[in-house]
This record gives sequence, C-alpha cells and structure tokens, in this order.
Amino acid sequence: MLLGQAVQLAAQKADWKVGIQTWTFHNLTLMETLDKTQQLGMGYAEAFFFQELGAPFPKETYLNYDLSDDDCALLRHEFKKRGIKPIAFGVASYGTNEEWDKFFAFAHKIGAHIVTVEPELNQLDYIESLAKKYDMEVAIHNHPSPCIYASAEVVEKALKGRSSLMGVCADIGHWKRVGEDPLKNLQKLSGRIKVAHLKDLTDKMEDATWGTGILPVKAFVNELKRQHFNGLISIEYDDFKSDIQEIRNSLEFLQKCSK
Repeated sequence: MLLGQAVQLAAQKADWKVGIQTWTFHNLTLMETLDKTQQLGMGYAEAFFFQELGAPFPKETYLNYDLSDDDCALLRHEFKKRGIKPIAFGVASYGTNEEWDKFFAFAHKIGAHIVTVEPELNQLDYIESLAKKYDMEVAIHNHPSPCIYASAEVVEKALKGRSSLMGVCADIGHWKRVGEDPLKNLQKLSGRIKVAHLKDLTDKMEDATWGTGILPVKAFVNELKRQHFNGLISIEYDDFKSDIQEIRNSLEFLQKCSK
C-alpha cells in the first residue's frame, strides 16, 4: 500500500480528507502536479488558478474559469484517470460580481465542493449567495498583511451570523508568521474550518517537514480531531523545490497523528 493511501485510510477514520495544494508544484504544469500527487497516493487536490495545464492541453493553456467546454471535459477526465478529485479551487480574489459568478460556476462545473477565497469584506454577502446557489462551501484564507484576513479575529467577525457554508481556510504557517497563536486560532474558529493548510516551520519561518520544526503539529491535528473536523487537509509548501520525499515524510507524520 502506498503511504498516501495509508494516510487516506487513516484520514477516513478521522473523517477528513488529505490532498495537495497544487501551489506546492507551481513550477510544474498542472498535469505534472497531478502525476506527482498520484505518485504520493493522494486522492484530492486544491488547485490554484493560472497554472499552465500542460499536455495534452495546447501550450500556454492555463487553469482559469474561461476554459472551453471541451477543455473542461478534458480536465475532468485527467483528474479522474489519476484517481484524484478536484475538491477545491483557490485561493481566489476578484473585483467584480461577474468574476465571482464565473469562478463559482467553473468550480461547480469541474466538480469542486469548496472554494478558497480572499474577498473584500463588502463582497461577502454576494459570496454567501453564490455558496447557497451552488451548495458549495467557502473557505476564507489568511494570507499575511496586506490581506485583510491576516488576523483570525477579523475572520471570526466576518463570519458571524453567516451560513454554515461559510468558513475558513486555516493557514497555520501564515498565522505564525504574523505573530498569532495557530492553536488558539483553530480553537477560536472551531466549527468554521473547511480547509486546513497544515504547516511546520523552521525558526526562520520557512517550510519544514511536519514534526521537525518549531510548531506543535500534533497538537493541531488533535485539535482538529476534537472539533470533529471533516474537511480538507491540504499539503502546501510555499518554497518547495523538487524532492517529494519531504512530502512523504510529512504524510508519514500525519498518518501517525491521525491514528
């Protein structure tokens, strides 16, 4: 059994899913990224826009909501033949309702269940209406400043009174980088977490294999268990090079924590 498959089995027992955030391989094409994901034995992907698709798509065809119907059908096929579900798209940020319409429609068409986003605060009512229209979960992501959602307190206030479809994409590393306590933030946002960008960091705030850095990754996993989290754990490396063994090591650590 592949390590990734063992992780998926452990994740199923914990009632969550484990996948790749395709930004990890942003220097490759999306098709190459899916091949890497398949090699790792993972069955889910959170895909960012504007990554070149790669063969069999025409050269300089990029993931975006303006793909043709034929390209959309081919994209679904390429995911399916590798046994990977395009469960989420993002992180997205748009200026107009028309763009948000196209983004949600595309994500729904390809088969996603979650969109990770960083909208303006005054766009949240419209985003919520689209979530209800497509029965799709929305996960607000927390890039560091100048992102308005860098602090968990802002996200918490923004979600107050909103539909249960509206939630959080909790990026553990970014919370640490802005000086917040990731574990306390997970607790503060309990019940709203749709996606977790689980991270470990070096003392220089760079990505590290889970369980080898300065962050209490096992405590994060235990907190997600306590919350009965049933969303997506995305593996995302911001400065990943080429050795997927580091990802395997993180998967192995997660498998042990998931038991």
